[in-house]
Amino acid sequence: MIRLLVDLDGVLVKDKALNPFPDTLEFLDFLEKNSLPFRVVSNNSTRPPKEMLENLRQKGVILPEDRFISPLVVLPEYLRNKKLHRLFVIGTPSLKSYLQEEGFQVVDDHKVDAVVIGQDRSLDFQKIKTATSAVFLQNAKIIPVNLSRIVKDDDGLYFPGAGSVASMLVHACNYSQEVPNLGKPSPEFIAYATKGMPQGETYLISDDIYTDLIGAKSLGIKTVFMTTGKYKEEELSKTEFKPDFIFSSLSELKSFLQTFLK
Repeated sequence: MIRLLVDLDGVLVKDKALNPFPDTLEFLDFLEKNSLPFRVVSNNSTRPPKEMLENLRQKGVILPEDRFISPLVVLPEYLRNKKLHRLFVIGTPSLKSYLQEEGFQVVDDHKVDAVVIGQDRSLDFQKIKTATSAVFLQNAKIIPVNLSRIVKDDDGLYFPGAGSVASMLVHACNYSQEVPNLGKPSPEFIAYATKGMPQGETYLISDDIYTDLIGAKSLGIKTVFMTTGKYKEEELSKTEFKPDFIFSSLSELKSFLQTFLK
C-alpha cells in the first residue's frame, strides 16, 4: 500500500486565491473512489486550517478536516511546549487572530518571547526593526511557520518565503540557536501528517524542489515533482537532486497511480 502527501499550492491549486487546476477535482475523486490513502499538506501560513478549508470549499474543493495538514496545526503546541507566550508576529491578520484565539499574547513591540514569521505582504521596515530588536535585545526565539525559501505570486513574480526572512534575522543577529521547521518536510510534520494512515511507502507530491522534495528524499520518502507550480523541470539542472518521478499535470499523475491498482 502507498500513502500520498499531496501539496496544495502549485499542485492542487494554481494561485493564492485557491483556484483549482482543471483536473484537480477529478484527481481527488479518483483517490477517494480507489481508497488511496492521502492527505493534503500545505506550508501556507496566511490562514488557519478551518479558514483554508472553507475557502477551498467555496472553490469546489471539499476536504474533511482530518485530510488537511498545515504548520498552523503544529505551531500552537510547539509554542506552548517551549513556554513562548508573548509574541511579535510577522504575518497576516488571520495568523495573528488565530494565535490570540489559541491563548497567546500578540503584541507590536520588541519585548517578546518569540518572533513568529509567516507570509506577510505588508512587511516593512518597522516590522523588520521590531523583529531584529526582539532577537538582538531580548533574546527572542526565531520561529518561522515554515522554511520556505521563495514563493510565487499570482502575477508570476516571486518573493522571499518565511524561511528566507528567518535567515535574514539569523544572520543579522548572529543567532546561534536552532531554527525549527514546523512545516513540510520536517520529520515532526511528516509524522503528524501520516498519523493514523495505513502503513506503506510514503510519496510526497510537490512543486517545491528545495523546501519539500530534497528534504523528503533525505527521509527516505518517494519524491514526485510536479512542474505545475513555482519551478519548471529546467530548475533541476541547477541542483544535484533527482526526484523519483516528474509529472506535468494531475492527469499524468493519476495515470501513474492507476498502476498500483492493477
